[in-house]
Amino acid sequence: MSVHSDQQIQTASFYTGLRVIILALFAVVMAIVSVSFAANHMRHGFEEEYKSQLNVKARELAAACALLIDGDEIKTDTMLAQNRYAAALPAMLVDSNEKNQSHKVYGLYAYSNGSLQPLLQSSSTGLTAVTIPISDWLTKDKTPYVLETDSSIRVLTPIFDSQGDPTGLFELCFNYDFLDTYGNSVERRVLLSVILSACAGIALFSLQFVIPAVIRLVRRKGERY
Repeated sequence: MSVHSDQQIQTASFYTGLRVIILALFAVVMAIVSVSFAANHMRHGFEEEYKSQLNVKARELAAACALLIDGDEIKTDTMLAQNRYAAALPAMLVDSNEKNQSHKVYGLYAYSNGSLQPLLQSSSTGLTAVTIPISDWLTKDKTPYVLETDSSIRVLTPIFDSQGDPTGLFELCFNYDFLDTYGNSVERRVLLSVILSACAGIALFSLQFVIPAVIRLVRRKGERY
C-alpha cells in the first residue's frame, strides 16, 4: 500500500473517530441535562407531597390538642392550666416516627381583653402568635388559622370556654427548612454519579480508537526495522 493511500486511510479514520466522539459527547451532555431535569422534578414532587402530608398532620394534631385544653380552666386558673398542660401537651405531641426530620414547636396562650399572654412555650424561638393580628385567627366560624411558608406550616387554634367565648390560643408550628438542603444534596449526588459514569463511558469508548492507533504505530515502527 502506498504512503499516500495510508495517509488517506488515517485521515478518514481520524475524522470518523472525531465525529463519533463529538456525537458521544453530545449524547452525554443531553443525558446529564435530562437527568438533572428529572432529578429536580422528582425533588419538587417529593417536597410538595411531604408538605401536603405535614399540613394534614399539623391540622389533626392541633385539633386534638385544642380538644384537650379546657377553656374555662385557662380563664379561671392560668397557673393550674399552665402546670397541667406542661405535662399533657408534650405527651400528645411526641413523634414516634424516628425518620421524621421536621422540627415542631408549640405554645399555649391565655386570651383576654384583646391580648395574648404566653402560658407555655416549647421553645423561645419559632413561635409568632403574638405578632399575628388577632382578627386573622379569631373569626366568626371559629376555625383554625393556617399559615404556610416555604419552610414551615403554622396552625393557630382558638380555645373557647363553655359559653363560647375565646379564652386562649394554641399554636403549633412544623419547620421543614431541612428540605432545601436535603434536596440540593441529593441533586448533587445524582449529577456527580451521572458525570462520573459518563466520563468512564467516554474513556472506554475512546479506547476502541486509541488501541488500534497504537497497534498500527507499533507495527509501522517494526516494519521500519
